Amino acid sequence: MLSVTSSVSHKGGPGLCPGLPFSLLMVLLFPLAVAAAPMGPSVSIPAADAVILQMEESGQSAPAQAVMSAEDLVNQVRIHIEHSRATGSPRPLGLAQGLLERLPQAQWTGDVYLMRATVLQRLHRFDEAEADLNKVLQQQPDNAQAWLTRYSIALVRDDLETADRACQYLRQYRPGLLAESCTQEVASYAEQPEQPEQAVSKLSRALEVASGAHPVERDYALVTLAVMASRLHLLEAGTYWQQSLLQDPDDLYRRARYADWLLDQRDPETVVKITQGYEPIDTLAVLRAIALKRTGHPDADALSQDLEQRFAEARWRGEFLHQWEYARFMLDVKNEPDAAFMAARENWKTQRAGPDRELLIRAAAAAGQPSGLNVSSDDEDML
Repeated sequence: MLSVTSSVSHKGGPGLCPGLPFSLLMVLLFPLAVAAAPMGPSVSIPAADAVILQMEESGQSAPAQAVMSAEDLVNQVRIHIEHSRATGSPRPLGLAQGLLERLPQAQWTGDVYLMRATVLQRLHRFDEAEADLNKVLQQQPDNAQAWLTRYSIALVRDDLETADRACQYLRQYRPGLLAESCTQEVASYAEQPEQPEQAVSKLSRALEVASGAHPVERDYALVTLAVMASRLHLLEAGTYWQQSLLQDPDDLYRRARYADWLLDQRDPETVVKITQGYEPIDTLAVLRAIALKRTGHPDADALSQDLEQRFAEARWRGEFLHQWEYARFMLDVKNEPDAAFMAARENWKTQRAGPDRELLIRAAAAAGQPSGLNVSSDDEDML
């Protein structure tokens, strides 16, 4: 069974824009062992910021030094990663890191390294994530999960050569719709006229004829189509986002990307509708705040003030990973282009997907600054 727990931006990172949903391939590629009785401590999650470890045998709290097997650890860490993806909060990732420290590294398996790579990926610590992926691939060169995660990180860093190479391995070890999705996505970055749109058409056709593909792979292809069409500013992007949201209405990533696309299409009224009730999620709250401002909604000021407080508290806690959201808020809600440009520039150092590029260009123009798109992310004196 292939295993994929990728969350990248263009498929990864704690921020929902522009990441790909973490759970999209979870069932197909890295199934939870829910059918079997737990062998070790299980995690109960009563709230976003509270996790209780309990021993199944006694019902008593597990001591902090309780030993888990590698298999149990992978399952518990995966729960925390999924909780982070579902809430947009980085806090569960800290809990996951704490669990990882409980297993001596001499007992680490390829799956444990893969879980840590996913945690590091979501924290934007890409070099460290790559180091763990190297360990996985040294042990398991046919691990399609690791190749897809490497592909995802490469895309977020705008490293098309590495992304293409990872996709080639994915085609070798997992031919089919998943591999076709990454193949055409890489092709959509081509500079030749018409080739990007041809890549969208090819993947759309592949999805139509792949009736025997696993539903999760079909969903992955559909979201990839939406991402590609959005980056290429194709009108069919809206249809793809609508279809993908119908497939999984609870997925925050595709809801945020659809809302972002609607704002680009000057349809803030629909954004107000589809973001109602999602104010606790920073990305969706920022997009909603933009829509409320554009429609002159009476709740606009209250949400803006709430977001200002949230961003200040996140900085105080040292959890400020959502530079894209903050830059968007400062540019399109607060109308402070200098602050927006600084945040967008900081975001560009690690996140280089389509929405990151477009935001940096807009913020730079508003601030009267050069965008610096071609400057290396390692250059601390960027721009």
